[in-house]
Amino acid sequence: MRILVDWSAVEVFGGNGEPVITDQVFPAPSSTGAEVFAEGGTATLDHMRTWQLGSIWR
Repeated sequence: MRILVDWSAVEVFGGNGEPVITDQVFPAPSSTGAEVFAEGGTATLDHMRTWQLGSIWR
């Protein structure tokens, strides 16, 4: 599973790259983090890697 987070969008891809979830988000300007959780069940996060990408804008 790959999760891409941008300033106004979250996209989740699974399997062979098929889009599973795409959502537009508007976080508060003070937001600086992310949260992983399971609603109504259990989940285990075994491994996570993160990268901060640079802007394409100068």
